[in-house]
Amino acid sequence: MLVLVRMVEEENHMNSESEIDDLVKRYELMVDNGENRYFDVEEFEMLIGHYLSFGEIENAQRVLHYASNLFPESINLQLREAQILAGLGKHIKAIPRLQNLLAFEPQNEEIHLTLASIYSKMEEHTKAIDHFKRAFINSDPELKSEIRLDIALEYENLGDWKKAISVLEEALTHDVSNEAALFELAFCYDKMNNLKSAIVFFNQFLNENPYSTTGWYNLGNAYHRIGSIKQAIDAYDFAIAIDDKYVQAYQQKAEAYGCNDNFSDALATYQEILQIADATPHTLCSIGECYERLDNYLEAEVYYKKCLILNEGYPDAYIGLGVLGDLQSDNALAVTCFEQAVLLTPDNSDYRLLLATALMKLAKPQEADSQFIEILEREPKNIEAWEGRVDNLQRLNAHEAALELLEEGLKTAPETTHLRYQKFVSIFYIGEEAKAIDLLETLLINNYDSARRIFKSFPDLLNDNRIADRYNRLKP
Repeated sequence: MLVLVRMVEEENHMNSESEIDDLVKRYELMVDNGENRYFDVEEFEMLIGHYLSFGEIENAQRVLHYASNLFPESINLQLREAQILAGLGKHIKAIPRLQNLLAFEPQNEEIHLTLASIYSKMEEHTKAIDHFKRAFINSDPELKSEIRLDIALEYENLGDWKKAISVLEEALTHDVSNEAALFELAFCYDKMNNLKSAIVFFNQFLNENPYSTTGWYNLGNAYHRIGSIKQAIDAYDFAIAIDDKYVQAYQQKAEAYGCNDNFSDALATYQEILQIADATPHTLCSIGECYERLDNYLEAEVYYKKCLILNEGYPDAYIGLGVLGDLQSDNALAVTCFEQAVLLTPDNSDYRLLLATALMKLAKPQEADSQFIEILEREPKNIEAWEGRVDNLQRLNAHEAALELLEEGLKTAPETTHLRYQKFVSIFYIGEEAKAIDLLETLLINNYDSARRIFKSFPDLLNDNRIADRYNRLKP
């Protein structure tokens, strides 16, 4: 529908709203009274464009049918017919009609744009690029800017990030205010995992265009992605200095503070957002999380609940309340909240993992295992789910069953260090101590740091002198 929308926007720009409204009233009065009145081709096009802009395809078709009887040779009306077919998803019917029209008007940019849009939807992106380029030749400067962006998007669809970047950079040389091009450029650099080049480009761009809020914002995002948090915050601050109501810049700045565990400044930044924009579930939930990280559980609860008042179906708020329950050893509350989050987003494995862990703490091993199994049915290589299932059995001292499960898990993920440490635990507890200690020695030599996690779960193991000796002796 891209071309149709563009067409309508152009028509609405060229014709005043009052003119279009008057035209629509005259046409609809004619229809209501069963009359036949004269409208010229341009007026019919305006009517079709009006109805398409409101998604009234049937009305657009009726106008077209009426108009085609009066002007059967009109190429513009034939083009509208093809565009309506395209809007209805009837691409196979639309293409030959458009190609036939090209035989009469090979340079008609709108025909090429319509074909480009159709081929894009059909995922024939090379053909789409060809028609965009042919439309580009005779386009005005404003439309050229849009077409450059369209071409870049098609290269993105092909995964040709370099060509997309080249087109986007060219677009910005002609129109530095093209914010969409700036965002797409940042996206392409990110997809290429070439954030350093993105930083170089945006710094150069900002040297020439220092008041570009979008430029500063994307520079901040690039710094954020490589972990240069101070530079990221500085860039967001520049964007905010230019536009003190740039909510996205505040949000990213707050998240950047959070990445540095600076939750006090993150909280202050989120509070600033509430001063310039309406509260959103995301902002309220983020404030709740900041209070949670600052160990102010009462205020955290207040904001999570405020979030749910605003949107009772916001899963992150239930997750927040569940985490508060877990932190305060209220396992029943944690389970209730995590269950609600899973109910709202059943495909979210992270939420199911939290629920499964809470069920284990609530001494509901079978229900916990069901959650782990649910995850693994969708994601057979989800390591955390495998580890959780084994941990669940080991907490019950069901080490024989744990070993059977470990064999299955290690086939799926043979290099997973923690699963191998879990295997050591179960082998030891079933009485094969020498075999277990040999395995432990190998694991300590290759992955010593990972041992801390298993001994945190099973601290009593270090009471065994043989295990303690190797743990201390093999420390790097």
